Amino acid sequence: MVVGGVGLLTTVGIQVRGNFIRPRSETPARCKLAVAVCLGNCVLGDLAGQSGTVILLFPPRSLMDANEERSYEDGFALPMRHGHGMLHLKALHLEAEKGERVCGLAAFRKALGQAPDALAYVSYAGAPAGFDTLFSVAQPKTAPFYVFDAQGTTNWLGPLKGGQVRVVVLPRPGVDLSAREAATGRPDAILEQFYLLALPATADQIVAQLGKG
Repeated sequence: MVVGGVGLLTTVGIQVRGNFIRPRSETPARCKLAVAVCLGNCVLGDLAGQSGTVILLFPPRSLMDANEERSYEDGFALPMRHGHGMLHLKALHLEAEKGERVCGLAAFRKALGQAPDALAYVSYAGAPAGFDTLFSVAQPKTAPFYVFDAQGTTNWLGPLKGGQVRVVVLPRPGVDLSAREAATGRPDAILEQFYLLALPATADQIVAQLGKG
């Protein structure tokens, strides 16, 4: 593993071939693996054997601890073992403003500037307010995004309908959080029970399920 500082971002290289599962101090929650496996499968399906870099965007350590991050990294890498290309995963830690619980638009812009040649961006830091401005006609063409929005916002709605975001995973409203964290079983079953999957064709339906339509 290679670790280094890049401006406001920390980079971690994860090779997806070979033995990528690392020792951990605690067992990962299956719900986190389910989210990551889903996003990994979506990326793998879209990239179709290409070779290059996929950027995983994470909040700072103050908002997500190392074990949680590793659960998402390892879950995402699992489907990649079956791909025919060679994908290199690079994790970037975004910064949040002091006292804020989310990463703002400026942090996302910084990340895109540090990795302009990425094949895809996978955000475990959600989608900030103004997310659609990253994809305006005045901006350079951006690789597609795949988003886990733990906050359950709809900041991704416009880009999802426009195709710049390919998929968004969100917590299903009204579920028992302790039951979700204790869930066992297959990742696809956990995903169906505890999460919503927003695609361009289902965007409005998912917004309605969130009660924000």
